[in-house]
Amino acid sequence: MNAKYSLSMSRKFLLCVGAVLCALPLSAQEVWREGSNIAGLSFYKGTEAQVQLGSSFTSGDFRRPSEAASLWQAGVDAQAESHYKDMIFVGAFQFDVKHGHNMMGSMFTTPEFYPIDVLEFTPGPKTRQTYGVSGGMVWITRSRWVPGFTLEFQGINYSKRKDLRHTTYRQVVNFSPSLLYKGDRWNFGATLILNNNSEFVQAEQLGTATADTYYAFLDKGKRYGIYEAWDGSGIHLADPGVDRLAVNQSVWGLALQTSQQENFYADLEYRHSFGQVGEKGYTWFRFPGQVFRAKALWNIGGKKGLHTMRADLNWEGIDNYESVIDRVSAGGVTTPVEYAQNRIYVKRSIEFGPSYIYESNAGWKLGAATSLKIDTDRGTYMYPFLDLDGSTMLNLAVNGEFPIGPVTLTAQIAFRTEVAEKHEVIDTDESDEGIITYPFRLVDWWDLEEEFNDCTRLSGTLNVRYDFTIRKQRFFVEAGCNTFHGFGVTILPGSSRQTTHLTLGYKF
Repeated sequence: MNAKYSLSMSRKFLLCVGAVLCALPLSAQEVWREGSNIAGLSFYKGTEAQVQLGSSFTSGDFRRPSEAASLWQAGVDAQAESHYKDMIFVGAFQFDVKHGHNMMGSMFTTPEFYPIDVLEFTPGPKTRQTYGVSGGMVWITRSRWVPGFTLEFQGINYSKRKDLRHTTYRQVVNFSPSLLYKGDRWNFGATLILNNNSEFVQAEQLGTATADTYYAFLDKGKRYGIYEAWDGSGIHLADPGVDRLAVNQSVWGLALQTSQQENFYADLEYRHSFGQVGEKGYTWFRFPGQVFRAKALWNIGGKKGLHTMRADLNWEGIDNYESVIDRVSAGGVTTPVEYAQNRIYVKRSIEFGPSYIYESNAGWKLGAATSLKIDTDRGTYMYPFLDLDGSTMLNLAVNGEFPIGPVTLTAQIAFRTEVAEKHEVIDTDESDEGIITYPFRLVDWWDLEEEFNDCTRLSGTLNVRYDFTIRKQRFFVEAGCNTFHGFGVTILPGSSRQTTHLTLGYKF
């Protein structure tokens, strides 16, 4: 009785505190788990919960300049899914801590998420804490209509305690109500996507300075921007009346799903976003964006296993507009006045490709995937300057999962190479007016990042998992390593990098 009571209370706790909005993957044939419509869980049965404790260590010099020379990570991740007669609940809780050595560069928690960035150049330790809590509910009615919703919150604290010091806070809130219609053969669903994410950076210099001046760089795209003292007027970390650089982005979208039993599933998703940099009337940048995603998968049953074929298409676009702002004083009061906007950066990206998985009735799986990704970046930071970059990347991967008694081996080999590129710079005016001013670029930093992004690389992953039981309670322990190597590296400090992890889990 005591064990049963403890199990019930633990599951209720998980359902109340949580979710990383995804249900536990109970079967590869449950196609509605591939989408964002939580109401699709009403097709399935089963109750399960899982808690994981893990840690990892990353090292190696094949990395972006903003990444740590070595990185320690530890965290806990709990998930639960419970099915009742007329209700389904999902939930999860996550917390992890990362500590990096000899870090500098981006002050943002997720570099490249926004079209701007702020960089600092003093190597030192950085600490990042991530915590998330979310949950979802499905109401199973007596009709063909099934409603549901998911709600997620994530927070990140990111700090550096060596001058130039900075503290960065990030918050993300997702709310997705869904509706499902169950037909005789075909099923249809719709999900409304509402998201808001915000981040702000506060910088400071304490104690006796170890340098005459600490410099920072405001990146406006492609490492063009402003390089000056960190509290200068062009960096926006310490503007008069505004003591931080704040970014806010709102996203709304709609996803549509359909399926034919478990044989076929497809969904389409569109998202529109609007973001801005600044606050208190000082809006330095505005960046609208759009995302379109589509996927379809087919399950084909056989005598000895299941074949799954899948196709994915993802398109993203974002524009960045810089505001022309002046401070106007009247009656002793200074207010910002915005005169115009200039589009300074445009990014377009499309990725598409097929994949295949074979799941044997004996329990082993084999899969393969390939994709082509085309990126285009255009910077127009001042007239008549233009910098256009384009690249086409080919990705290949083969993976497998092999159970051997209580031990499960998972492995993957992935390969990426650049198959085409385009670069064009226009820095003269055909009218011959003698314009000779060029935007400033952080060339050394850009060259390092370009070599990391463009060089051919090969990666491998191997995980070993052991499932065991103690007094009828199910546990597992997993150890693994991921390593990748870059070819033709000339200016990066190294050509290899690895991550090793160890995880202990409990399933109930």
